[in-house]
Amino acid sequence: MWIFYSKSVFYSVILIFATMETAKIIKELKDALRLEETEQEKRFLSDNLSLKELRKDGLVIHPVKIQNKSFGFTDQPIITVSFHVPQGINSSYYSSGTPIAIFNGNSQEVCNGHLLSISEKGAEILLFSDDFPDWIDEKSIGIKRLPDDKSFKLMHGILKTIKQGDKKILTKYFNIIHQLAPFKSIFSTESVIIDEKLNPSQNKAVQNGLINQEIQIIHGPPGTGKTTTLVALIQALRKQNQSIVASAPSNAAIDHLASQLLEKGMKVLRLGNTSKVNHNVWNHTPEGILSQEKFSKKIRKLKIQAEEYRKMARQYKRNFGKEEREQRKLLFKEVYAIRDEIKELTNYYLENYLKDVDVILGTPVGLMDKILQNKQFDVAILDEAGQCLEPLAWLVFEKAERIILAGDHLQLPPTILSDEAAKTRLSKSILETAIDSEITSAFLEHQYRMTPEIAGFSSIYFYKGKLQSVPESIVDSFIFYDTAGANFLEEREEARTSISNPEELKIIEENYQEWIKGYASVVFISPYAGQVELAKERLKGIHISTIDSFQGQEADLVIISLVRSNPNGAIGFLSDYRRMNVALTRAKKKLIIIGDSTTLTSDAFYQKFVEYTEKIGGYRSVFELIY
Repeated sequence: MWIFYSKSVFYSVILIFATMETAKIIKELKDALRLEETEQEKRFLSDNLSLKELRKDGLVIHPVKIQNKSFGFTDQPIITVSFHVPQGINSSYYSSGTPIAIFNGNSQEVCNGHLLSISEKGAEILLFSDDFPDWIDEKSIGIKRLPDDKSFKLMHGILKTIKQGDKKILTKYFNIIHQLAPFKSIFSTESVIIDEKLNPSQNKAVQNGLINQEIQIIHGPPGTGKTTTLVALIQALRKQNQSIVASAPSNAAIDHLASQLLEKGMKVLRLGNTSKVNHNVWNHTPEGILSQEKFSKKIRKLKIQAEEYRKMARQYKRNFGKEEREQRKLLFKEVYAIRDEIKELTNYYLENYLKDVDVILGTPVGLMDKILQNKQFDVAILDEAGQCLEPLAWLVFEKAERIILAGDHLQLPPTILSDEAAKTRLSKSILETAIDSEITSAFLEHQYRMTPEIAGFSSIYFYKGKLQSVPESIVDSFIFYDTAGANFLEEREEARTSISNPEELKIIEENYQEWIKGYASVVFISPYAGQVELAKERLKGIHISTIDSFQGQEADLVIISLVRSNPNGAIGFLSDYRRMNVALTRAKKKLIIIGDSTTLTSDAFYQKFVEYTEKIGGYRSVFELIY
């Protein structure tokens, strides 16, 4: 009796401790979210900067030209715009799904909406309005980024759900990932060939994914076929008749996974993004599905009715009297009623479509669709989990009985604007937190993207030498041009918001046309936006990007300018070595890096990097280019 009582007391104490720690962690996350909210409001709702300053800082895109106006499948207005931004679009501010406002630069008029898609030359925007604003065709129209209120509201809500214990399995998984509850691996040490087209480590990851383990990880370094592995796993899970929801923090990652699944003949529903950039994937979005003749006929009739009411409402100008305004109001009330009817009809069609779907995909926020309300799945897969804010991840995890995280925590973490919030656990991705908790991880060992010389340093430093290269060696596929002694000093001009190194860029400008011969795809990347902005003025015919924006992409030839060159040995955010890991693993056939070893090697990481280039015969002095 005494032993039973002692155990009961012991487990009660453990439970109380876990509950207190859970509340503490959630409070820290919620406090950090508020800091990030405040920073977004400060940055994106700033009234004390001129339009010229906002444009220079990349906060607004102005002017834009309206190319097309239409109404989407839910009868909401959509505009397509074109623009020219010399310094390029700031991808940390603008991407598909971003909340924005269309504004009239000649007045205070605005119309809120969100980006369906954006490129360097144009964007497609969904407007949150009854109709197109009267001023939409004026010449001084622009786009302004807004704080992401919807995402913050959802993240605060899911954290509250975990804290209150409203969903027991969610709280349990939260405690496991934060080491407040025990995790027991049930993986087999035996290897089984699931798919002969996969290599042994990929097969092992799929084998693990079929085991009823509550939480598991697929660690996929660059070029290791992580998406191929996930597609094979999803196929195998469907053969077991398991229901699947898949997510990722970016629309680009979701579309890539959806494309690969479609190539394998799987039926998908892609929620949350109606962009037509990837038309094959668009066909499997709600809008694409409902555009099929068997669904669209009745919806089209309703949209025609709505447009007739809008035409009648347009006859009543804003300056008319009370009676006219009331009439306009009544007409738009009819438009709202038709929109509600369209939504009910589309939900009915999509719910029937859902019955035969193999996998549902969307960003964490995109999955908060009414059609999935109260729907539970057997498995939730979170791809690119190393770039996902923890609170966003829990929006996905609440939808399933077990969860699989995939990604690489040794690349860049989620973007956080607030310096204060970046010092908290919010800056730690859900994948990094799970890895630290020693949840069982399947490591994909073979990379197919890079030559061994390009992959070598990352394999040694980040992956403990476990990353094996399949491509053959290519002589001089990795070159480091050292600017030590050349007096190529970094600069910070008042006209630019970031550091640049004009002399590094000049030496690239003088040689890049020779370097790029024979390569189908070429990119120039740099850690500093100032250098990228300068490069866009000087380097023509190649893609130019910051390292952060180029994460997840690849090119045959990559040219990197490291910029930092000063007598103090200051390297700034180059000290986040994960940024360098991203930079080093983008090139497939050739990598050329230019930097100052005197400045860089004040840091032990870059000392090892320079030593590696010497070891493989890739070290050069920039004087070889000068003379």
